[in-house]
This record gives sequence, structure tokens and C-alpha cells, in this order.
Amino acid sequence: MKKAKEEQFDYAAFEKEAIKKIREGKGFTGKGGALTGLISRIVKAAYEEEITDHIASTKDLKNRRNGSTQKTLKTGLGSVELNPPRDRLGTFEPQIVKKWERQIAPEFEQQMLSLYAIGTSYKDISEHFETMYGVTYSPSFITTVTNKVLDEIDSWKSRALEDVYAIIYLDAIHFKVRENRKVETKAVYTVYGVDLEGNRDVLGLYVGQSEGAKHWGRILENLKERGVDDVIFFCVDGLNGFSQVIENVYPRSLVQRCIVHMVRTSVRHVSWKDLRTVCKDLKKMYNQDDSVSALAELDRFDQKWGSKYPEIAEKWRKDWNELSVSFDYPYELRRATYTTNAVEALHRIMRKSTKTKGAFINDLALEKQLYLTLQHNKKSWQRSTRGWPAIIRVLKREFPNRIL
Repeated sequence: MKKAKEEQFDYAAFEKEAIKKIREGKGFTGKGGALTGLISRIVKAAYEEEITDHIASTKDLKNRRNGSTQKTLKTGLGSVELNPPRDRLGTFEPQIVKKWERQIAPEFEQQMLSLYAIGTSYKDISEHFETMYGVTYSPSFITTVTNKVLDEIDSWKSRALEDVYAIIYLDAIHFKVRENRKVETKAVYTVYGVDLEGNRDVLGLYVGQSEGAKHWGRILENLKERGVDDVIFFCVDGLNGFSQVIENVYPRSLVQRCIVHMVRTSVRHVSWKDLRTVCKDLKKMYNQDDSVSALAELDRFDQKWGSKYPEIAEKWRKDWNELSVSFDYPYELRRATYTTNAVEALHRIMRKSTKTKGAFINDLALEKQLYLTLQHNKKSWQRSTRGWPAIIRVLKREFPNRIL
């Protein structure tokens, strides 16, 4: 019987039809594609075998075929029209494409998530599937697909963390979100950690109001609840009160203020004619091998530029305790802790996927976008820290009671 069915398929006619479509520019897939019709024929043949086997196995001899229905099936090659057969008793349940099934393309959902992760709008996603596959998806359907990751996000946000982290970078990025019929600026607090194996991981994203030390304190408490008992280094920007809230939760941790941030704020009002030279002289200071030498270089900087820009040296001296923490350790460790550039690179990935968004409809939509962006770009941020063998040797030597 199988052989007879195979002989009924006219391969020559199909090949001729497919070549004609390709020459007409319809391509292999999508609406009217050369291969799209093949899906219909394959499914039809499967239906025939299924209904034949079902009727043959039915105990009631009165059961027989009873015409067919119509349905449109969305596939990876495009939309196809099908005619599922029926039996008189209504007991036939097709398996290849079940009664209420409308697509056999699970890869569609993955494509939707990937497109959404890189910042593609619902409208553009819908147009993409219409152009490529000849199938149309409404924004509400695409929303349903992307919302499937919400449970995954909840699990990710509450997952257990390592007991000890060598370095945790803390920084915030801001987005527009609609709330109470107004567009407000929300802060996304990013916690980016390096474990004792040198592996980087985003430990959490927390959406809140504009950045503040108190909210950071609540986030640190959340890290504690999720299992983080100790952190050797925190790397932060110049937010007021940052060191104090960290000390309240992790009193043994060292807090290194980002020197790159400090340089940026220091030269904010420097004339463009002096900018390059001022930056070069500041670099001489923070590239010294120890704190004493760096302070001496800061004095020389003040002697040279103090009359014109007195606020620069004054600012560095005021915050010196937080800026000079890494000076007490070898170069390998200093290089990994003197700046929050690592988390800023992560934020650039987020900005790239959200730059076309005017404002998110709510906090949940923002979280969903950023989570999918992170998952899509894992290779960019989930990697080993450069020079880690040398760094971990320093950490074990300097903190023997905290790193086993």
C-alpha cells in the first residue's frame, strides 16, 4: 500500500512546478514558495495513513470515512491549506497535526524571542514573518509568546548565588517607563559579579525609581538572602552614601570607587585646549604603584593646574580613601577593580537593544526586554575575567581567611 502511494506522487511534475516558482522569483519558502506546497502533500499523505489505520482498527464496523474539514497550518516554510479527514463516529484524532493545532513550527517562537531580544518591534516582527514565511501574527500573539519567559525571569531573579564573590560591580542605567498615565524615568540597578573561578555573571537586575543609596541597600540585602555571604571587592561609581550602605550589609568588603568616573567628572568643565594634557597628568597620578606615590603625583598636578582648576585636586583629596583602595594591591588585581567599565559594557548591550523604544508600557515589559537581551548576548558578558590565574593568586595571598 505504501508503494502505491509513493507511485501516485508525481515527482517530475513537482520538480517542474518548483523550478517554475524559483524562476519567477518566489524563492524556496514563504507565500507561494517552491517548497511550501510540499508540506501540504506530506501532511495529506500522513492523514491518509492515519485515517486508514484508525478505521481498520475500529471495533464498530459501521465506522467509515466521512469527508474532511479545512484548516490553515503555519509552518517553517509558510502557510499551507489542509483538509483533515473525518470519520463517521467522530473518534479519529490525527497525530501529525492535531485537531486544534495551527502550526508545526516551534522554531517560530525562538525566532520571535531572538528578534524581540535585539529590539525589534512587534510590528516589525509580524512583517518579518509575513515576508519570509507568508504567515501573519498579531501583536497580541507575539506578546503571548514573549510572555512565556516571565516564569523563567522569576526563577532567574530568585536563584541561589555563590557564597563568596571576588568582585561585584554595581551601577545603574535609566529607561523611560509609562506609569499612572505619565512617562517616568526608572533606574535599572545592575549587579554584575565575578566568582572565585573568574566567571562573570549578572546576579540581578532590579527596576526602581531614580538611583539612590537606600535602594542599593535593599538590593544588597537581597543578595545576602540569596546566599552571598562575602564579597571581597565592590566597584562602584560616585553615588553619595554608597560606601556606607555596603558597609552596613558587607562590613568586611573593600569598596573601590571607579577612577574612570572620577576622571570624567573632574574634566567636565576643563577647556578643550587643556583637556588632553589634564587627562594625561591625571593618568600619571592614578597609574602610580602605591598610594604614597599617587598622592605625591596629585600634589604635582595641583601645583601645575591648581590656579586654573583648583576644584580637581580638591575633589580627589576629598574622596581619596575610596579612590585609593586598589593601590594597596598588585597590578593584576588593580586592573580588575579600579573601574566599573565591565558593567558599563553590559549596559551598552542593553542600550543597543532598547534604543528604538520610546517608553516601555510598564516595569514588566522593561524587565522582559532586558532579560531576553542578556540571554541573546551571553557570549559577550558571560565569560572569564582576563588574567584570572594571577588575580586569584593575589586574592588567596591577601585574603587567606576569606578565600579557601
